[in-house]
Amino acid sequence: MEAAAVDKAPVVLVDAQPFVLVVGREQVVAVVTAAGSQGPPGRQGAPGPAGGSAVQRIAGEQLSALRVVYEWAGVVRYLDLQDAEHIDQVAGVTLTAVEMGELVNLQLAGPLDDAAWSWQPGPVWLGQAGTLTQTPPLDGHLLFIGNAVSPTRIIINIDQPIALAEE
Repeated sequence: MEAAAVDKAPVVLVDAQPFVLVVGREQVVAVVTAAGSQGPPGRQGAPGPAGGSAVQRIAGEQLSALRVVYEWAGVVRYLDLQDAEHIDQVAGVTLTAVEMGELVNLQLAGPLDDAAWSWQPGPVWLGQAGTLTQTPPLDGHLLFIGNAVSPTRIIINIDQPIALAEE
């Protein structure tokens, strides 16, 4: 429809109880879409599950996935059950492996799955160099990370560390 024809189109007013319908002059612009090629990938989305149970931090060293880390001075590093200096700064469990200086996704709470796991039902603790274990330590610190609810799933629920007495 040409612009002149649009300008001459009448305004229609329909009074039909309980509403009034007004149809006015309007110029419709044609939109043409065509197939295109795949664009570049976008930036990485928000980390982990909904509800604020995951965050992103900067890796202070090369990190593997599914390891417990602590945060200090703006970076995260592996937490060890013998590390009395940082045991209270637990930041979460890494969801991805990254190089030093890259952003790493950390999960703080809730379900975490990995097909390579083979847990027995029961508690999961912090082990050496951030590993997860079902064997409670005899020295260092006892840090409950969560419960295994299936061979491939734990529910993260990090508790306060307990310093174990030296024998």
